[in-house]
Amino acid sequence: MENNPDLASQAARKADKTLALIMKLLAKAEGTPFPAEAQTFQEHAERLMVRYGIQQAAIDAEAGKAGRPRETMVEERFEVGGAYRVGRAHGFIAIATAFDTVRVLLATTSKQKVIYLIGAESDVAQILRLFTSLLLQLEAAMAAWWVEYPYKPYLSAHEKTLERRQFQLAFLTTVAQRLSSIYAQEVATGGPGNALVLAGRKERAEDHAHQLYPQARAARRSAIAFGSANAHAAGQSAGNRASVNSEIR
Repeated sequence: MENNPDLASQAARKADKTLALIMKLLAKAEGTPFPAEAQTFQEHAERLMVRYGIQQAAIDAEAGKAGRPRETMVEERFEVGGAYRVGRAHGFIAIATAFDTVRVLLATTSKQKVIYLIGAESDVAQILRLFTSLLLQLEAAMAAWWVEYPYKPYLSAHEKTLERRQFQLAFLTTVAQRLSSIYAQEVATGGPGNALVLAGRKERAEDHAHQLYPQARAARRSAIAFGSANAHAAGQSAGNRASVNSEIR
């Protein structure tokens, strides 16, 4: 992008249109009662979210070169509670890190996991939108699967919790893997320029996180009890049912 006010304003308008379409697709994904249709809307939104993030990073980089104010760095938290908080936290963290432009921190209490997202305001906002949409879809997909799950009568209460946790973990990590693949494709399409602006954006997020939490340490890997391969396969299927449409503009 050249250092030109007109080009910058055109890029900003394009990013605004992309964001509007993302929000419409997420709303459709949340609102439809048909799982396959919801997944199609979701995957369209995911590709556009990656493109939007790249657009915003490029706009921000150009603003810095021109001496204009750059996008504000922010910190937001996403709380995960309940019996499935361990699996959900693992999955949501994988999704956030798939974008590779934010710093993700995790705090644990006796009753919840708290995910901290630190990065450019637009990056953090779109990840939170995605979390909210996925949570609604995840609960609907799990409810539909559990009604038909044939092994329920043979499981203890604890085993039932593990099965549902495994379904959710598989669903979310499958979405994260899909996002990582889309991200790599979109960055490669734009050549080294994309990689450079995104690396700079991630560095700003890392610097801001260090300013906020200079003593933050890498978390020790905690043990997690897993459910069955059947529950995992069902979650993967729900998280990866529709094919990615690479032609969405």
